[in-house]
Amino acid sequence: MTDSEVAKIKDSGPDAHLMFQYKRELAIIEKKRLGNCYCKECGDTGFIPVMYFDNRLAQYTIALRRCKCVNSIAVKQAMEASGLLRELERKTFNTFKADTEFRKQIKSRAIDYLTVIAKGEKPWLYIGGQSGSGKSHICIAIANRFFQNGYKLHYMRWIDELREIKDNRIDSTKLYTLKNADVLYIDDLFKVRSTEYDIALAFEIINYRDSNNLITLISSELDKEDLKQLDEAIYGRILAHTGDNFMISIEKDASKNYRTAT
Repeated sequence: MTDSEVAKIKDSGPDAHLMFQYKRELAIIEKKRLGNCYCKECGDTGFIPVMYFDNRLAQYTIALRRCKCVNSIAVKQAMEASGLLRELERKTFNTFKADTEFRKQIKSRAIDYLTVIAKGEKPWLYIGGQSGSGKSHICIAIANRFFQNGYKLHYMRWIDELREIKDNRIDSTKLYTLKNADVLYIDDLFKVRSTEYDIALAFEIINYRDSNNLITLISSELDKEDLKQLDEAIYGRILAHTGDNFMISIEKDASKNYRTAT
């Protein structure tokens, strides 16, 4: 309904209550707009009032239309909940420096991975090897695409969450989240020397996600052979979902560390 059509509805008469309700909804939005808000259209209310003529009832009526920002807000909240929001803004495909042959290959494989995901398949991605080579950067860029397409992703910084689980082992909430997230990104898997407990916990999470075919992204300083030697059962389950295409190993070479290379 256009503004001119709305103007035809009088503040008195049979449609007065509609005009009152309509103006009240607009006033709420206007008040919100004056403060700091994410969406200027709905004032972060998530809805926009719409008046229209209901042919079935032969009268004007009002409805609240869901604002287009709602999905964006949900995505932003999911990013904040994942602990990745700041990183997602900095580490994108555009900011990834594909300035060497191996980095070009990493970016190309990442794009191939997203192409397969877009077809409705659910492969995993494992990228391991040289520290500072861009493993986390490319995984975060991929994670951003999952967010943009409405997936619920959980970011697991291995060292931090491993410590949290050890401290609160009786509380199963964290472990449930890691097992059941639509997409799980494990950053720096086995970053420090791993105990039998660490390996058992990783197996518990990965085995569950393997059994339930849940998408998993993993970055690690362990390359393919390192991972196989550490635990063949974990390696086998990951390989079953990545195949050779998405099990990426970066040869240990200090010149590939862009944090320290000159």
